[in-house]
Amino acid sequence: MQFDASLISRIQQANDIVDVISEHLSLTKKGKELVGLCPFHTDHKPSLYVNPAKQIFKCFACGAGGDVLKFVQMKENLSFTQTLERLAQRAGIRLERTKSVSQASGSASTIDANRLAKLNEWAGKLWISNLWDEQKGIQARSYLEQRKISQATAKKWQLGLALESWDDLAQKALSSKVSEQILVDAGLVVRRENGGCYDKFRNRLMFPIHDVTGRVIAFGGRTLANDPAKYMNSPATVLFDKSNSLFGLDKARQAISESETAVIVEGYTDVIMAHQSGVCNVVAALGTSFTTGHARILRRYGKRVVLVFDSDVAGMSAAERALEVCLAEKLDLRLAFVPEGKDPCDFLIAAGADAFRQVLNNAVDVMDYAWKGLSGNLSGDKALAEKSQIIEKFMTTIASALVAGNVDSISRALLTARLSEMIGISQGRIDSELARLVRRKQKGPETQAQQAEPKAEEQLQSSIFVQAQSEIIEVLLREPDLFGRIQGRVSPDLFEGHLKIIARTLFELLGAGQEPTLTMLLGQIEQVESAQELMRLDELAGQKGDFARRLNDAVETIQYCLMQRQRQDISKTLSDDDVESLEKINQMLLQRKDNLRSPGVRK
Repeated sequence: MQFDASLISRIQQANDIVDVISEHLSLTKKGKELVGLCPFHTDHKPSLYVNPAKQIFKCFACGAGGDVLKFVQMKENLSFTQTLERLAQRAGIRLERTKSVSQASGSASTIDANRLAKLNEWAGKLWISNLWDEQKGIQARSYLEQRKISQATAKKWQLGLALESWDDLAQKALSSKVSEQILVDAGLVVRRENGGCYDKFRNRLMFPIHDVTGRVIAFGGRTLANDPAKYMNSPATVLFDKSNSLFGLDKARQAISESETAVIVEGYTDVIMAHQSGVCNVVAALGTSFTTGHARILRRYGKRVVLVFDSDVAGMSAAERALEVCLAEKLDLRLAFVPEGKDPCDFLIAAGADAFRQVLNNAVDVMDYAWKGLSGNLSGDKALAEKSQIIEKFMTTIASALVAGNVDSISRALLTARLSEMIGISQGRIDSELARLVRRKQKGPETQAQQAEPKAEEQLQSSIFVQAQSEIIEVLLREPDLFGRIQGRVSPDLFEGHLKIIARTLFELLGAGQEPTLTMLLGQIEQVESAQELMRLDELAGQKGDFARRLNDAVETIQYCLMQRQRQDISKTLSDDDVESLEKINQMLLQRKDNLRSPGVRK
């Protein structure tokens, strides 16, 4: 059972593609379209175009494309069914399943991400009710008062309380007929060795972690007792990966886009207090160092990242890791240090928002910080091997900047001259070593994979049989009235791979007397790869003409290719003496060959 075509169309229409994509990345107007950084590859120049009139998107760098369903399906790694449920819920549409003309469904994940999100929402509401219960929430509300977090802010951020009980949530889930397995999958409970389970979060102030669309994907819990684990996060799930998640991004992304700057702090309360104080471009990494995933997310919204350290814990190693990441992703990285050994939350309470903004304005360029660190590390009585390692590490950072295109030729000359003066090695030697490091970085596995992709594409395009199949689809996308000329002559079963999925959907709709639009077809095709192939064919079709002639040529080509295959199959069964039979087959093929016209040539 699948979803009715009219319901799919309704879901498409209720979820404007510009609104949905804007929830994930920043879009700017460019003519009649909007453009943004593509989230499906490492994009340094906006290459993803969104067409509001056609309700489609297309990346002209990596080829990703489709309708609003395909964007969400790809971005959130959902099955087609899960995507429909996700967008239906967003639009307030009730889903009813029925038979459909759609083809081959993608395999669904064994763990339903939408079910986990709904369960997290349920758990969050339970904990919210605990926090505001007159008796149960006394201690947690007292902690919020100490941290100067207002009730309005606590409610806005949906803070909650996990009770000091081994099975408060587990028992309430049982009474609500929630399965133990999905509670385990969501990371809300832990199984006991002797059977049963217990709550993962106990006696903790709960911070829900949302994705950019507002779904609760995980939780963080701050102990209200003397637990050695002061903070605890949900484990990794199909919804949550801390290396690709940032606390507060759903509330900060607009401010990040407007200021083009993202401020990264360490704690939940740091983020919440910053927003309460009016500094709203602040987010937090979730118990991990700044990662490539974090950088790629933030690059969709801004150009700069300011990492905020407590002055007493700031370390060169954290700055170096972040520097490597930001250079690779072409982000301007700066470092800010909160004075007096305070964390940002305490500093905001003591000094106010303006003082915190001044801390951010005084953030130092990370390369300047790295120079100072290099100079300090090379001073003193260090062994030659240790100094060599320090210099190698710094030069590797410069090489990363060169590969990312963040350093021009003049800046490179200044860098090498400065380094030469500092370490007493000739500038030419430093240039040679930099060139070696750059070559090593450019020969990564990703580069080899990228070089292999065009070969696979060339092999696919060299197949005349596949070209003819593509040609038929291209023609029918532009001139659906020509379908009658091939109906009964060419079956979708003759097509291969993604073309078969497209042809089945297209032929079925045309055979039913419908004139399918691109958006309608995209809604009926469930596989992301098939949808991208359809987008490619539609783009090619718009560049061509002489449709009737092309359609005839393509059909003849397919018939000829089928006869060739038949000849090969028959010839394998013939003995060497049966020359006469083989000759007859050749004569039939030669007659067909005279009519062969290669598809995809005339325009």
